[in-house]
Amino acid sequence: MQPQEMYDLLHQEPFQPFRVYLKDGRIFDIRYPDLNRATVTSFLIGIPLVGAPDPRAERAVYVAWENITRVEPLPQSAPTY
Repeated sequence: MQPQEMYDLLHQEPFQPFRVYLKDGRIFDIRYPDLNRATVTSFLIGIPLVGAPDPRAERAVYVAWENITRVEPLPQSAPTY
């Protein structure tokens, strides 16, 4: 994964949530693009505060690019009626 690829995923319109897989087995779902940053050396993953009415980061995790094994789109959730 290259920084520009992640930047493009975070800024696509409309935004499509995605899942990031790391070499150490951790998995992060990226649902709120504004909580995350693609820098030259790493990907900053904002961990959302549970139950907050607006997405806010409770904490953040820095991940070096070489530790990301793959990125996959999250399945679209079914509409509720």
